[in-house]
Amino acid sequence: MVERILFPTDGSAGAMSTLEHALDLAADHDAGVHILTVDGGGGEPPGREVLELATDRVRDRGLEVETTLREGRPYREILDLAEEAGIDLIVMPTHGRTGLERLLLGSVTARVMRLADVPVLTACPDAELRYPYRRVLVPTDGSQCAAAALDVGVELAETANVPLSALSVVETPGSDGNVHPSGERERRENLAERAVESAASTARGRVSEVSTAVVGGRSIPATIREHAAEERADLIVLGTHGRAGLDRYLFGGVTEKLVRTSDVPVLTVREPEGE
Repeated sequence: MVERILFPTDGSAGAMSTLEHALDLAADHDAGVHILTVDGGGGEPPGREVLELATDRVRDRGLEVETTLREGRPYREILDLAEEAGIDLIVMPTHGRTGLERLLLGSVTARVMRLADVPVLTACPDAELRYPYRRVLVPTDGSQCAAAALDVGVELAETANVPLSALSVVETPGSDGNVHPSGERERRENLAERAVESAASTARGRVSEVSTAVVGGRSIPATIREHAAEERADLIVLGTHGRAGLDRYLFGGVTEKLVRTSDVPVLTVREPEGE
C-alpha cells in the first residue's frame, strides 16, 4: 500500500512537472506527500522558496504534506529520510533525455535507484505523463526480483482500475553475438511462457484485465519500449537485482537503457535482501 510518497526537488521546471504526476498517484492512493530539498554545497541552495512552492501545489490538491530542508549529500539525505519517515515510494524526475545519461552515470538518481529499499519512480519531464494509467506493463523473467516488481505493479493497476500486461522478452540470435541452437531457443521460450503465466496468475482476481506476451527481440530495452507503445501502457514496472547486481544493470544494462530512453515513467523495484 502506497501511504507516503517522497518527492526530492531542486525547484527546476522538470521537477515541478514530475511533482504533478506524484500528486496524481498520491490522490489516488490517499497518500501523504513529503517534499525534500537538499543543499549539497555545490552552488546556490534551493532554499525554502522551493519548499514553499512545492508545498503550495500539494495543498492545492487537498493532500497532506510535510517538508524537510537538509544539508549534505543529496542521495544520502534522500535515502535517510525515506527510512526515517516510513516512505513507500520515491518519485524523481530524470531531467530530460539530454541530461539523463550524465545524471544516471554516477549521480543522485542512479544512487537512489541502486540503494533505496522502496520502489523508485523516474519520469522524464519532456514526455507526456499520463494519469490515470491506461495500462501497467510488467516485464518478467520469472525471477524473485521480477516477482517483487509484479506485486507493486498489481497494486498500482488495481488501485487505478486499469489492465496489466505481463511481458517476457526472449533475446533473438545476434543480440549477444551468438546463434543459439533450436533446443536452447525452445528452452528460453518455455521459460518465458511460464514466467508470464505465473505473473498473470498472480494478477488475476485483483486486476480488471490481464494480458500476457512473449516477444523476441535483439534489444530487451527497445523491445520493452516498443511493446509499451503498442499496448498504450503508461507505466513500466521493472525489478532490479539488489544492491550488488544493480550496479551492473544500471551502468550500461537493461535498467539504465530503459530509464534513459523510455517515454513513459519507469518504476524500479529492488529485489528484497536475502533473495
